[in-house]
Amino acid sequence: MGKRRSATEVAAVRARLKAEFVSNLSSPGMALEAMPLSSTDRCQWRCSAEGCGHQWPARLQFRTRSVKPSGCPECWKRRNRAPGPGESLAELNPALARQFRRNLSRPDHGSDTLRPQSHDLCEWECAQGHFWPATLANRTNGRGCPDCTGHGRSSFECNVAMLVQAASGLSVELDHRLRLPERREDRFDLYLPEPTPSLLIDLDPEWTHNRPGGLERDTAKTAAALAAGLDVERIRSRGLPPVPVPGLAHHEAGPGVNPEDWAGAVGAVLRRRGLPWRQLTPAEVTAALTKGAQLWGRAVAGPAVSAVDVAPHLGVEFVANLTNPGKAPDRMSPGCNDVCLWRCRKPDCGYEWKAVLNSRALTGRGCRRCGHARVGAANSRPGPGESLAEVNPTMAEKLIEVVGHPGWTAFDLLPTSNKTCRWRCPEPHCRFEYPAPPKRRTGQSSGCPRCARRRTVAARVCSRSHAAKVTEVRSGGMSTTRPVSTSTSTVP
Repeated sequence: MGKRRSATEVAAVRARLKAEFVSNLSSPGMALEAMPLSSTDRCQWRCSAEGCGHQWPARLQFRTRSVKPSGCPECWKRRNRAPGPGESLAELNPALARQFRRNLSRPDHGSDTLRPQSHDLCEWECAQGHFWPATLANRTNGRGCPDCTGHGRSSFECNVAMLVQAASGLSVELDHRLRLPERREDRFDLYLPEPTPSLLIDLDPEWTHNRPGGLERDTAKTAAALAAGLDVERIRSRGLPPVPVPGLAHHEAGPGVNPEDWAGAVGAVLRRRGLPWRQLTPAEVTAALTKGAQLWGRAVAGPAVSAVDVAPHLGVEFVANLTNPGKAPDRMSPGCNDVCLWRCRKPDCGYEWKAVLNSRALTGRGCRRCGHARVGAANSRPGPGESLAEVNPTMAEKLIEVVGHPGWTAFDLLPTSNKTCRWRCPEPHCRFEYPAPPKRRTGQSSGCPRCARRRTVAARVCSRSHAAKVTEVRSGGMSTTRPVSTSTSTVP
């Protein structure tokens, strides 16, 4: 069963559906409020999206389920159909289209024939030259390169920070986090604690800040920081619009992500504030960039204790990360909740299944198929005093082998086991071998089938002989005997 919804979640679902509910087709006249969310009633719906208004029938339970609730079919077709003029990725998001390399789902579709919310799996190349697969919808929604995501940092930021630290002699911290009033936790790229007051600097390269809604997010974050009394500066890539916050100076760098160019822009800000800054020699630049690469290497190396450290077998059974493609267990903490695809490492199994990483690393869950086999084997093994050899030693003496389980004896079997076994008849004149499970022998009292047939034939012969004698006696001792029918008859 799924997780029980809270009253707030139920209210949110009902509010969402109330705007689209038209009528109940299964129970006319019944209102939406009178139906449980799991109702199978077929209802009529009207899409609330602007410019749509399409009506369609659907069961209420399909529209209220937690995972992939159904919606307007016309809107779904519109999102997945070929884009019209001005609707393609290349036209709506040129910066993202420049990172597009090829379509893995439909090779004949490119950035000019795909909508931004398409679910096609594509290959991308970031500004740092990393290749990785991701769906177009995930990229449009803000997911970036997994190799450039080092716990809130990037190799570009690491290099700029080390250059600024070497040229200014000031301490520079990366990915400084603050919780501003009435906001969730915000991150600032560079933090210089030594100046009074301390200085926060955000770096806005085009490849991460030229997305839909990016300017609005940067504006809200900067305004909240200034309202809280913090000293903030933003350095934006050339071509990006200034952040419209009163009193905020506009600084530019780039184009591109050359660390020396951006470090120079930070130096101009520091010199304007009267802080130290000097020109670095080529050798010092190389040393600073080496430190930046080392810092970036530690950032993307993964957590101090990875899932593979806790459970080494996960590295062998890992197939793919379905939540964050390209991210392996050695770069995820044991408590990570990414859904991954796994393959059993046993040669005779090879079963594939989906599971959350923390359920494997922390709770020890493994292959379901092997688990079922182990549970079945454990349940079929007898406890003390429960084996066939102890409960029925006479029958146990007739056991030859347990088919498919070499080495098993009567001590490994329950009297009610369904496992096929081979038995030997104890009669000296027979010694016939036959297959049968112990359950049939103990429950139905079956034994040697050859002896059973012999007893049946003998019983029939005796019955016919006895019937013939009875007929001869009743006929008055006549020498002629009448044939006796095998069917039941009444003697006159």
